Amino acid sequence: METAYVMINCEMGAEGTIVEGVKSIDSVKEVSGVFGNYDVIVKLVCPNIDEMRDTIATKIRQLSKVRCTTTLVCAN
Repeated sequence: METAYVMINCEMGAEGTIVEGVKSIDSVKEVSGVFGNYDVIVKLVCPNIDEMRDTIATKIRQLSKVRCTTTLVCAN
């Protein structure tokens, strides 16, 4: 299993919408709104790196009002 943390920047006021949208993704284990350089942080656990890449690119980044993401892949 691969674990990563995805930090999301979104449009102002869209944090709640992004949190709710991300919660519906199967590989998301935790999601929280945060203060600072990012607006939302997501913990992903995927069976492999290819599924993780797909989840980030086609599910998280495609949510309306997501501006950009930064991903930290955990070393196992």
